[in-house]
Amino acid sequence: MVVPMNSTLRVVSLQWQHRDFSQTEDFWTELSWQVRIAQEDYAAQLLVLPEYVAAGLPDAWPSEQEWLWHLAALATKHGLWIVGGSLPHLKEDGLRNRCWIVGPEGEQRAQDKLHITPWEATTWQMVGGNKWVVIEIGHCKIGVAICYDVEFPEQIRALAEAGAEVLCVPYCTDDEAGHHRVTRCALARAVENTMYVVTAGGVGPIRKREGFAHHFAESVIATPCDLGFPPDGILARALPGQAQCLAADLDLDLLRKKRTTGTVLPLRDLRRDLFPTTKEL
Repeated sequence: MVVPMNSTLRVVSLQWQHRDFSQTEDFWTELSWQVRIAQEDYAAQLLVLPEYVAAGLPDAWPSEQEWLWHLAALATKHGLWIVGGSLPHLKEDGLRNRCWIVGPEGEQRAQDKLHITPWEATTWQMVGGNKWVVIEIGHCKIGVAICYDVEFPEQIRALAEAGAEVLCVPYCTDDEAGHHRVTRCALARAVENTMYVVTAGGVGPIRKREGFAHHFAESVIATPCDLGFPPDGILARALPGQAQCLAADLDLDLLRKKRTTGTVLPLRDLRRDLFPTTKEL
């Protein structure tokens, strides 16, 4: 989709209420309602869903085709971009943790989780993806780092150097320690790369799916720490443990200006003679 570059982007992070859905249709109804609310009540142009957002379904995970069909229909109906959290999908080389990113005019891109947690590797024998993508959404370019991925600065630096200005981080953590690992790393990535970082987690218990008993989140929309941004680098923060839509306007003109005229320029000033960044991940 070719759209003139706008100076602001309204982003919404959906802090999702996990629960055991008694019927599959109840989940789709809830997801559809949440997307509608994000667009109609909060004027979302970009909506970020959490990792493993469909864990509360009563039976099997949705097939990739079914999940993508629902996401694409919602993005088209409501005229917004959706970073669709992530789900496990079985591919030729093994089980992947995949995020689909869909747009209002039928755009579809996939980003697999590159760094697999020890739990995912041992419990599900999940394998990591082998490529990262930067996605043009008209207003700007975005990248996706799924949960554990944000703890690896090399991956995010590669996305930033390829033009990503907004990093979307769907995550799923069962305790405060995991949440803080993701969040502190997200705040650091915003500073290191002069970029916005939007995290989206889930809250609440699931009793019927093994490994998803508890969830803790306090989603954030993070900025660089520089003049014009919040001093602590937090533009918006969700209430801990409570479902909500977290919304903020991202000033893209300010971000682009700070990439060349900021108080510090970590995206520019990395000692590439000592730390080359040209090697593909």
